[in-house]
Amino acid sequence: MNTSAIDNKFKFITVAAARCHQLQHGARPRVESKSRKPVTIAQEEVRTGLIDFRVPEEVREGPATALVESIPEGEDVG
Repeated sequence: MNTSAIDNKFKFITVAAARCHQLQHGARPRVESKSRKPVTIAQEEVRTGLIDFRVPEEVREGPATALVESIPEGEDVG
């Protein structure tokens, strides 16, 4: 992966959060870091291009999307 593949902040945060989750569950860091915080280590790994990721080809509609679309506009869902 090269770092230019992460073209927006949302994608960067999403990839770093997934890597942070892995670090919190026992994965070994891929960088030497002064920090002991998994979030900082994950961000460093993503910035240096050490984390491979893939973007799904097709995003399927989930139940949350279907629920939002089924509520008529202007109606109170209370």
